[in-house]
Amino acid sequence: MTHSPALEAVIDRVADLLHLRIGLRPDKSLRGRLRRAVREEAARHGQDPTAYLDRLTADAAALQGLMNQVTVQETGFFRHPEQFDVLVREVLPSLPRPVRIWSAGCANGQEAYTLAMLLEEQGIDGAVVATDLSTAALRRTAAARYHLREVNGLSPSRLERHFTRVHDGWEVGKAVRSRVSTVHHNLLDPLPPEVLSCQVVFCRNVLIYLSPVQVRLFLDRLAGGLAPTTTLVVGAAETLWQASDRFRAIRMGDTFIYRQRAAHTGASARPPRPEQEDRRPSAPPAAPPPRNPLRTRTSPAIPAAPAARAGPAPTRPVRRAERPPGAPEPEPTGPADQLETAGQLAIAAGDYDAAVVVFRKWTYLEPHNPVALLHLGLALEAAGDGGPARRAFAAARRALVDAGPDHTPAGLDGYAATEILKLLDSRT
Repeated sequence: MTHSPALEAVIDRVADLLHLRIGLRPDKSLRGRLRRAVREEAARHGQDPTAYLDRLTADAAALQGLMNQVTVQETGFFRHPEQFDVLVREVLPSLPRPVRIWSAGCANGQEAYTLAMLLEEQGIDGAVVATDLSTAALRRTAAARYHLREVNGLSPSRLERHFTRVHDGWEVGKAVRSRVSTVHHNLLDPLPPEVLSCQVVFCRNVLIYLSPVQVRLFLDRLAGGLAPTTTLVVGAAETLWQASDRFRAIRMGDTFIYRQRAAHTGASARPPRPEQEDRRPSAPPAAPPPRNPLRTRTSPAIPAAPAARAGPAPTRPVRRAERPPGAPEPEPTGPADQLETAGQLAIAAGDYDAAVVVFRKWTYLEPHNPVALLHLGLALEAAGDGGPARRAFAAARRALVDAGPDHTPAGLDGYAATEILKLLDSRT
């Protein structure tokens, strides 16, 4: 399908405006969605795209309407359950009461109500602050009503305990609903007062849509505005190691959480020894999630944006000779799961070349595993090897397509295959 040069010029201007106002990265994979949103909103206002562009710069309500259309509100109850298992088992027991949790980029509210349900089930005095850029999403969160297809992540017992049946679906019960409040917030703005006392921040699958600079600025605001002990949870397919050195990754069970470094010393700071950050759960979850056909270990560590690094950095990242003293040598020859863990440890230590070596061994063992190829591409990209990185991303894309539509969503831990394919396309 072809598009007129005049329309494409409008889309370019709108993309620049959204990048400035909300940090939306000008990625080709988002252009189709933006084009449809502009067309629909322009038609709704009875204007051609050029006149609608003029309106956007002067009419805050029109701009908000476009942002409601462009922002992604795809979520679900108990999405990525391993993160909630760790929250209940490892994080909540150590927090002073009342507990306050920030659901940043709450979409239609399922994450916020999942957190509120856990507080209710654990008998913990606490509340959840749900924020989003989209006013439409906040209205849905406040309404707390969900269609039948939107409650798939809930067990029958939780539906019975926390919801009331209504004619077109389910409504969150009063006890859980009363724990959640909504606040309109743009992540580019200063932290709202309502979240400054939060001990836990869930900001999942939001940073991937922001530009690298805005990701770093947001993380700086978090580190400067919240207590040093605050726990940060990002998406299962996100990682912060390319965007900021203000936070350290802590492995807990099958996932990672992030906390601020004890002493921030700028972009040259080295992470602490990875083995000091590896915390295993005291007991396995009561009902662990089923193993996925493609994702047999941890999720792919997709950075917030391609090849983005915070602060001054050498032309090449840390070389093997510069490994922090005492750090373990990440070159095991065991099974693939050990190789993946070793590669993640190398990344945590800033030794991207070592990670490349390990992930190459993993792809040798599993040459058609898209997650292994994706890890390799990301490590090569971080190490400055653009050409080999693009070839690894292309191989990951082929493997993802070959796996078929019945396997790819589960294999990437709940992410739509189209999302991952667009990400890979943007890197190739």
